[in-house]
Amino acid sequence: MNQRLPAARRGLRWAAAPLGLALGLAAASGAQALTIVARYDSTVTSLSNAAQVQAAFDAVARDYSSAFSNPVTVNVGVSWGSVAGQALPSTAVGASTSNLYGYFTYAQVRSDLAASAASNPADTSLATAVKSLPTSAPAGPSRYVIPSAEAKALGLISGAQSSLDGSIGFAGSSLGYDFDPSNGVNAGAYDFQAVAAHELAEILGRVSGMNSPTPSWRTPYDLYRYSAPGVLDYGYNDAAYFSINGGVTNLKSFNNASQGGDRSDWASTPTYYDVSDAFISPGRAYNLSAVDLTSLDVLGWGGANLGNSGVSNPTGVAFRLISDPDAVPEPGAWALMIAGLAATGLALRRQAARRTA
Repeated sequence: MNQRLPAARRGLRWAAAPLGLALGLAAASGAQALTIVARYDSTVTSLSNAAQVQAAFDAVARDYSSAFSNPVTVNVGVSWGSVAGQALPSTAVGASTSNLYGYFTYAQVRSDLAASAASNPADTSLATAVKSLPTSAPAGPSRYVIPSAEAKALGLISGAQSSLDGSIGFAGSSLGYDFDPSNGVNAGAYDFQAVAAHELAEILGRVSGMNSPTPSWRTPYDLYRYSAPGVLDYGYNDAAYFSINGGVTNLKSFNNASQGGDRSDWASTPTYYDVSDAFISPGRAYNLSAVDLTSLDVLGWGGANLGNSGVSNPTGVAFRLISDPDAVPEPGAWALMIAGLAATGLALRRQAARRTA
């Protein structure tokens, strides 16, 4: 049956509108400058319901395109039963991979975000976020990587670069999806558009370097993780929250050790269902929330949303992420996967894949 993204937590959102209804709201307020191009491989195009799958995915891509003003093209490979050539676990609802550029220093990342804010003065969320960044590098890992799509948004690489920025894979025939959450989600099925929205957000930059208790690098997204006002937090087992004003305002809590799953996801709650939650449940429609859009806005995407060059290898791909499956109700405990790091400069890491119990 269809598998969906994790259950979401409470926070800012599109008036509780299901993801499938968010397009009209986003289109009404955002400039359509971001273009997301889905490249469906034969595992998708050969499906008997290929047109339905593609239409549902394209609707989510338009949601994001309508919300952000950065004039770049993001290229995403889409497959069924695998992601970037890697088989999905039998219980996975979806997974994503992204090319990462690096390494960068904190000063470089801060400068790039500030330049993005200066180029879009109407983007009050990013302006607020940049002002909250510490003037000196925070304690902890000093190396930063930037996902390919976000590197385009920040102007580090050409926004017209045609190679894939990332890939998304959905479950095979053993799992079922509901492709239209606007009229509710069938019992036992998973909200396909919620899974697509979750994985697309990660390709756009919602990923963390906190993939173990001893992380060795960060992403720009990790600079908005707080445990208290003025206290940036990078502890794997710590309770932390997303904030764009130096930790003063808790916009949403991050997933943590008490729940398992990816640390870049929201902590799931039984009262609100967000596409960026760490866990997904069947039979429920999930929301694309305003704080979801804000979390991307402050990475450099540009937009008036509610809630308002590298150290050693500036233009080469450092490595690639492969997401961790999120389980219902328990997350999978996959080990860190490394593939040909010395030979190719690419590594595979889990980051926000969805899966069933």
